[in-house]
Amino acid sequence: MGSFIWVFLSIVFGLIYSFINTLPGLSTTVLADILWFLLLLSIGITSARFLSYALTDILLFRIQGKSSSDLLRFIISFVLYTGVFTLMFKYVLGWNLTAILTTSALLTAVIGFALQATLGNLFAGVALQVEQAFYIGDIIRLGGRLGRIEALRWRSIIIRTFDGSCLVIPNNQISTETVEVYPSEKPVRITTMIPAPLNISPKTISLLIVKVIISVPNVDTTIKPLIRIYEYDTARGIINYQIRYFVDNYIKKHIVDGLVKDRIWYTFQRHNIQLPQMTFLSTDDPESSIHTGTRAKAIIPKETIADSIATIDQFSDKPRQSIEKMAQHVRIYTYGTEEPILYTEPKISATYYIYQGIVKIKQAASLNENFNFNAEDNDLSEHWSPDILKKVHQELTTFMGPISEQLVKQVANQTLDTRELYLLLAENISSKNDQETFLSFAPDYTFKIFMTCSWFQSQDISSTEAFAQGETILLEVPDDIYTSD
Repeated sequence: MGSFIWVFLSIVFGLIYSFINTLPGLSTTVLADILWFLLLLSIGITSARFLSYALTDILLFRIQGKSSSDLLRFIISFVLYTGVFTLMFKYVLGWNLTAILTTSALLTAVIGFALQATLGNLFAGVALQVEQAFYIGDIIRLGGRLGRIEALRWRSIIIRTFDGSCLVIPNNQISTETVEVYPSEKPVRITTMIPAPLNISPKTISLLIVKVIISVPNVDTTIKPLIRIYEYDTARGIINYQIRYFVDNYIKKHIVDGLVKDRIWYTFQRHNIQLPQMTFLSTDDPESSIHTGTRAKAIIPKETIADSIATIDQFSDKPRQSIEKMAQHVRIYTYGTEEPILYTEPKISATYYIYQGIVKIKQAASLNENFNFNAEDNDLSEHWSPDILKKVHQELTTFMGPISEQLVKQVANQTLDTRELYLLLAENISSKNDQETFLSFAPDYTFKIFMTCSWFQSQDISSTEAFAQGETILLEVPDDIYTSD
């Protein structure tokens, strides 16, 4: 806005000066000289602002790929404005700048001594900008403090810690201490330890862990994870494996690390990999359950499994005895929130009954898609990820204002599909252009939703992906059981 004001003033002063020059006797007056000075001044300031914008927001942005810091903007603007005023004073006003600077040497020395610390921080900031060791958005560790850079100023750097507090660190301190930098757009390595039983081969453990790692969002899959035996703990009957992999950036490091460990737990459970003081979901058959210490999950009785199988259409007409026989061979799989379905398990032809939770199967987007969820469930919003709803709310606020938050909560009770959520919300936007803009944020795919006590076939996910929405328990009924029955 300020640049447009100076452009406007340049035009106004130029028109007035041109008009005065056309009037006899006014072209050589003091008023004409003042207008000429103001015209050159406004043109100079406009040029300086334009060059500053071209350098910081266009040229340097293309070179660095990031926005320029406040300090760099200040330095460039200071140099440009100094040049403008120097030219104005020397060639328009005719001042002898050399004499002025010479006579003010004592005053300059006094001011410099008084601002010694401030000038030290200023020049330290200039040195940091020249070296370009870090940028806004990077994570730095200074001493025992860790945080994200929010601003690079002429006197200090503003850092936001992960506790939410704000640190103001003088540039002079940063230039004299060791700083550890985690660039915002560079992958960061995670190293963690995972225990596994001695009786399971390292190859099996490594393959399962690799599948888990590459399934987690924000993991850098271009760098192969490293899984190696770190130590044998024969006293506890386990092997400690060291795991190393990379995430997109440091901010997501702890979230990804927690999600990987969470999914490894569920994967070990599904493959009956037992650890001390753990037990896994099983049937009530003593021979198929291992109880070592505290129970991790409640046991599903065979009778309950048989009742669940009997509700599936293709088995509803079978004798109870046959269904109970099927229940003997049912496998039970438990998945964590947003974990892919059957990504670490063998692919077989089977029917999957959802004993607990929700399964969503990815498919191509279609405006006429029939979304398969239980319409009687009047609290679907509890199954949504808060991050997804927050993102949709922020995007809708541009078009609907403060009411968007409540609107998102209401519509989230009507569907569990992200694309359909966008479509339903778009109906509340009056402008057709705004609707199209809002829908551009929607994913280009949709999900078919299967609720608790429903089922799906293995062929339903043979050529696509499926995910658990919340902790989900599946009963796997192999096709070869009832075909041979």
